[in-house]
Amino acid sequence: MHFNLAHFPDFEEGFISGTVKHDTLEMLVGIRQQLNCRHITHVGHSDQPGPYRGPAPDVSVLTTVPTKWVMRYAAKNYFSVDPIMRAIKPSKQAGIAPGTIRNLSAEDGVSTEVRQFLRDCELRGLGNLYLAVDASNAHGFRGVTLFTFDIERAHEGAFVDGMRKRLATVSTRLHNVLHGNRNPRLAAVVAKLLTKRELDCLYWAANGKTDGEIGEILNIARWTVVTYLQNAKNKLGCSNRTSTVATALALGVIEMPTIASRF
Repeated sequence: MHFNLAHFPDFEEGFISGTVKHDTLEMLVGIRQQLNCRHITHVGHSDQPGPYRGPAPDVSVLTTVPTKWVMRYAAKNYFSVDPIMRAIKPSKQAGIAPGTIRNLSAEDGVSTEVRQFLRDCELRGLGNLYLAVDASNAHGFRGVTLFTFDIERAHEGAFVDGMRKRLATVSTRLHNVLHGNRNPRLAAVVAKLLTKRELDCLYWAANGKTDGEIGEILNIARWTVVTYLQNAKNKLGCSNRTSTVATALALGVIEMPTIASRF
């Protein structure tokens, strides 16, 4: 499993560029002020096998946690025990209903490994209450938002009950802003029309690379890149390179260019 990571450490500018950076950061800061939470992490994923090929990853992660925690998380392979990461693995079982609020530390049957993970989160200053909210867009592209808080244990139950509607609303809004147009079924169909090299070229074109730079990255001739992009344009019924890339992004055939692979 590969991860697309958009990182705004402690609600400040991170490794994400362009206008999207400022809009997203402003949205996250607004949510933090509204909810008075410590951190926000949103994971977008599909229950279906992803159509992505080449360099495109299959899970998108947006987070505000400190950089040191991201590095520790990767070094300790915490994705294998992290409850919100384990929940996104494709399964034949029905997914959790959108809007469901889960208190990760209070769920039944929490393993020792998960408790240790959550304890490590708390010790590293991420908060002591971890509420996960599941979401889904109109096309069934799923997501989960993790909100962390610092709440006295005695007030935890009342706090969670009082926040349910607000958290569900905010999580849905965040998911739709980030992934509102993602359509896994349509993306899977469209992806079959494109070859791996055509997808590779579209991915790097979306990241602002020139034909020559794409050729160097993929170790192919510049004019071969031009041919692949031309083929993709024709298959997607677009009039130019810009609209081809935009269409591929909108369909979810390639990932958003603002996110960098880190794990």
